[in-house]
Amino acid sequence: MLFRPGLVVCALVLACGSPKPADSTAAADVAPDVPADVTAVAADAEAGPDEGSLDSGADDSDVFAPAPACVDGGWSAQPFAAGPYGTHRHDLADDFALPMTDGTTWSLKQNWLGCETYVFVPDTIAVSDVDPTSIWTKDLNNLVKASPKNVHYFFVSLQSAANAQPSIDAMQTRVDAFLATLADPDAAFWRAHLHVVATRAQELTDWPHAVLTTHGQIGFGIDRFQRIRGFGLLADVTRPIPAQQPPSSWPFKANLAYAANEALMYNGEAARADLRVGETPYVVTAWQGETLAQMADTDVTLTTADKLAGYDTLEIDVDMRCPDADKPEPGNCGAWDYIAYLAVRDDAGNNIEIARFITSYHRETHWTVDATPMLVYLRSGGVKHLHWEFAPSWNTQPTSTYLSLRFVNRNKGMQPTSVTKLWAGGNFDSKYDALHLDQNVAVPAGAKKVELWALITGHGGDSGTGCAEFCNHQHVFSVGGMTFKKLHPEAGSSNKCMPNMSKGMTPNQGGTWWYGRGGWCPGMQVDPWVADLAGAITTTTASLTYHGQFAGKSPPDPTPGTSSTANIDGAVWLVVYQ
Repeated sequence: MLFRPGLVVCALVLACGSPKPADSTAAADVAPDVPADVTAVAADAEAGPDEGSLDSGADDSDVFAPAPACVDGGWSAQPFAAGPYGTHRHDLADDFALPMTDGTTWSLKQNWLGCETYVFVPDTIAVSDVDPTSIWTKDLNNLVKASPKNVHYFFVSLQSAANAQPSIDAMQTRVDAFLATLADPDAAFWRAHLHVVATRAQELTDWPHAVLTTHGQIGFGIDRFQRIRGFGLLADVTRPIPAQQPPSSWPFKANLAYAANEALMYNGEAARADLRVGETPYVVTAWQGETLAQMADTDVTLTTADKLAGYDTLEIDVDMRCPDADKPEPGNCGAWDYIAYLAVRDDAGNNIEIARFITSYHRETHWTVDATPMLVYLRSGGVKHLHWEFAPSWNTQPTSTYLSLRFVNRNKGMQPTSVTKLWAGGNFDSKYDALHLDQNVAVPAGAKKVELWALITGHGGDSGTGCAEFCNHQHVFSVGGMTFKKLHPEAGSSNKCMPNMSKGMTPNQGGTWWYGRGGWCPGMQVDPWVADLAGAITTTTASLTYHGQFAGKSPPDPTPGTSSTANIDGAVWLVVYQ
């Protein structure tokens, strides 16, 4: 079946009215997507057609020397870009001059170091829909604790003319009181990074006014590539709304400290982009911003086989954007976390999945994933048919989509020459192992490397075990007397997806984006699991076995009295490099 639905949850009140998934289980019925026994605990680079490189849009007419603060922090830097500028999401940010409460004017260009980010937080973000108190009123200290040292925060009022000035004054008082608790060097540093804007957003004369009164009305950012970015929802998993309060559309309170997640994501994107500096990739574009709703097919024309032989690495780059760049992301981007995948058609006419991702709850995403073994299906060059799918027909998610294949030579000294599909997934129950028979695969004597390469994600489950989405389902492979295990200890936790916001996952989504899953996180690429079989294969035949386990035993059948939708979406390959 081409479409494999991921998890579906009532991500926000915005999504609760959407059609039910194929298994007729929706959040309003049984509250899926919440792990059993959850315990609350304390708390790529953008890549559109001209984004994602450190010199994107930069004016390099003069030699640019990174500021000492950038060097000391280990952050790459770029000069202030020359334009063209705009005010839409993803446009290049122009200079601005904003009035501060201390009587000074803060200019983006004059303060540009080339390695910093800028996060704008309005005072109209409420604690919850049952508590209209502004998030400005608390958590400033927690915001600073959670923040990287290369972020500036701008607190801008969106209140009415009558209420804005009291809100601005109160925020400056909070900032001053917080700074007074710090040692002098720290106080001086954060005094230069916490900015209270003296004029309400509606009366600003520079371009942030246009953003704050349209798509940035829930906040916005400027990333390290000088791009205007959207803002997410600041609901905190550790702050559930007490049951005795009036019913809430989303049962978690917002936390000002979660604004730091945006800056952490920007740094993660820049760090991943740094790894590409100096490369000269061959890029083949499949989609260039077309609004796709569910799936799409296209033919791409690759260069010749002899030229493709010069590349030893394949990356799949996917940039998924809300269809309206002038509206906030929530309610604009798709509301559900579905499995997304890219497939290439082989010579026999089969669609072969070469990369997997999970869509986000209500936010834009950018993913880059290594799919190097799948070079085998592209090596011949010429016309290749691609299939991209990310939503079901009964619940489409219109998305502006950029997708490309990125071929790179990283001088590995080897290339994948064959891939053998060993096993798929299946229902995760006592019959699971019967679906996965032992395999014997011929291995050429001259192989430089042999590895297992797998995409394994768990979905569905029952109320008893939480399997397979929220349980530590285990996958045990034996090769030549050696054992290799893919485990998921993060599954079922309340916050183990959160660290991945620096690794390709978009934070501050709607839905339960924080919870650890069995092999995936909402809004993130599914990174392949790889096991190097060096020492395990000593003959020209690889003998392999595979068993699924839960708690060290065979996968369980449904808890008595319940039904189960537990399944593993799996693809396990043996890859030979020569």
